[in-house]
Amino acid sequence: MMSARRFGRRSLFVGAGAVALVAVGTADRWRVVGDVAGDTEPAALRARILAGVVPHSGLATATGRLGLPTVAPIGSAARLLSTTTRIRVHVADAGRWRVDELTPVGEVDTYRDGQVERIWDYGANRLTTVSPLAPVRFPRASDLAPADLARRLLGATPDDPVTALPPRRVAGLAAAGLRVTPADPDSLAGRIDVWSVPVGDGVLPVAVEIAARDGAGPLLQTAFEALDTDAPRAAALVPAPPSSAERVRTRPDDLTGSLRGVGAAPPPDRLAGRDRVELPVSGDVPAAELLPGVGVYGTGVGRFVLVPAGPEVVDGIVRGSAAAGGVDVPGLPGGSAARVATPLLSLVVARRRRRGVLLAGTVRPGVLESAAVELMGTRR
Repeated sequence: MMSARRFGRRSLFVGAGAVALVAVGTADRWRVVGDVAGDTEPAALRARILAGVVPHSGLATATGRLGLPTVAPIGSAARLLSTTTRIRVHVADAGRWRVDELTPVGEVDTYRDGQVERIWDYGANRLTTVSPLAPVRFPRASDLAPADLARRLLGATPDDPVTALPPRRVAGLAAAGLRVTPADPDSLAGRIDVWSVPVGDGVLPVAVEIAARDGAGPLLQTAFEALDTDAPRAAALVPAPPSSAERVRTRPDDLTGSLRGVGAAPPPDRLAGRDRVELPVSGDVPAAELLPGVGVYGTGVGRFVLVPAGPEVVDGIVRGSAAAGGVDVPGLPGGSAARVATPLLSLVVARRRRRGVLLAGTVRPGVLESAAVELMGTRR
């Protein structure tokens, strides 16, 4: 059997963060500035960003423009990638942080402490403890925090060409810029732009843009509006719900529960010409047990994910996809499939008899169509 490649735990369900954000705020935040302190040679800057996590706190804005269909069970992720999100960030280190999604009616706060996450939903008055952590899941607000998103994107493209960009003023700070041009011809991302500032011995990313390969303007912008480079207070990293709050302990199930069909087959080692990536063990639970049938394929920002889905889920997504320009996929023997293509994300759902699959990623639609035909044409 072909060995699977290793896969970083923080990669997004959509494949290394193909989301579209538009930063808002004061005009001076994007004003071109003069000299920037620190090393601004792009390759060295990328290496310093990837060298470690810089403690910080701040307020950021993220706005998605993908226009995905908001149908169950992908509705919450689709809305996140198609609307404006306000984010408050507190980061002590890679394993201790808090990210709050701010809404007009309250907030949803995600706390990470090692291998445990706690989610405090103010509106629902509920504290949920999640363990073990899912190696693959739907996108959420914490994935759009500027520094974390920048590190994941740069970490996924360590060998792709990098060039310098003019500096910008972000959250009142002069930030050096770099641009990564993804080398994979099937990747929908045409450029990844990151601006960062030196903090002590490290470098902190403060703004990110992603543009599609076939488009001129950026489709992703996320940036800090306010920033504090001191370490957050310890108390800020511990949830403090009222005594009346409901307390729930659960395993991650947003993929295994909301999408999974009965009797999911193991994912193939190779699909659409791409090797399957080895998912990490979460605690002492193998990924195959936590996420049966789920597979991630490809490298860099040209990844896609395979999720087995029940036929009723597939049919619901197909019906909802019509409003988002979904089209039928030809060539599926004895089955049916549909696709939704956006500038940065492709989605294909397919079913044959009682088995269905969902495929999503930052690759051209043809890659996912080939994967669907390959899967549905060989499985009985």
